[in-house]
Amino acid sequence: MKIECARSDYDHNISLLISFSGWLVLLGYLFYLYLESSGDLVSLILASGESTRAQYTLLILFAPLISSVLGYAVNRRILQYQEKYLKANQFKDMAEGELVEIINSLIVGFVNALDAKSHWTKGHSLRVKHYCLMMAEELGLDEESRESLEIAALLHDIGKIGTYDDILNKTEELTAEEFAQIKKHPGHAVEILMPIKKFHPLLNVIKYHHERMDGCGYPDGLTGRYIPFLAKILCVADAYDAITSRRPYKTHMSKEEAIHEIQKKVGNQFDPAVVAALVTVHQKPDFDVVINDYPEESETRNTAERLARPSVCEEMGIKPYPRAVGSTIGGVGFEG
Repeated sequence: MKIECARSDYDHNISLLISFSGWLVLLGYLFYLYLESSGDLVSLILASGESTRAQYTLLILFAPLISSVLGYAVNRRILQYQEKYLKANQFKDMAEGELVEIINSLIVGFVNALDAKSHWTKGHSLRVKHYCLMMAEELGLDEESRESLEIAALLHDIGKIGTYDDILNKTEELTAEEFAQIKKHPGHAVEILMPIKKFHPLLNVIKYHHERMDGCGYPDGLTGRYIPFLAKILCVADAYDAITSRRPYKTHMSKEEAIHEIQKKVGNQFDPAVVAALVTVHQKPDFDVVINDYPEESETRNTAERLARPSVCEEMGIKPYPRAVGSTIGGVGFEG
């Protein structure tokens, strides 16, 4: 990384002022002598002889030389400090650049690890990031918020690394105990990312992306005004991708069906402003320009998609939804 920094005019002027100060002193003194001698300046200097004034006069005659030497010395010292400052900032910028590269590599590594964990959800984080950024732009979020949301979207499911593979890839209805394990993944994500200081501002966004407006979400059952706004955006994007993606336990919905399904839960599960942004951006041409990476066609998947699994909430008198639409235990929330 190349760093360029021009020498400031202020520093340059200091050196020149010191250099010319001697000339100013000399000219001022000569003008004083001129006035005192009524114009016969040469005679006054010659007549001064061995007087004290002659000694001062000799010193003042050397003032330009002395000031020039001082100005040069100051200029050299300024240049030395500038050079040290530039080198220090260069190393700092290089270190920050390397840190950013390391963090980006960590993010990619985390996403790849999660994709390797369950091939059914491969590409999910990238698609969620895409939807989040489109909604963020529609909502007018600033650049810092968009960057935070982008990273949070990529890492929102990283806690599922701590979930057993047989639960993530299960093609049958989850038991209450299994769903309790799934609900731990936001907390696991916080534990995984906590040692990385740069991720601290994102932790609450990731932790609360399964909270609901009505307080029936998890892990803490927060109600609408207590849920971070970025988490609300992530929640909607996560749900949209979950219900439009193929899973071993359900058929996927079309884009319009998914939008309609999400709109039905405005106010209860999803933030109205965020859903309104999704409704707007899903009609844009670049909304579908995103990785759509799920497993290749196979008899196993075709068989799995034909499995009909009633939700536990059906036993509670609540309309059942496929698991990815938050149907597992009591219709808590959409599951990505």
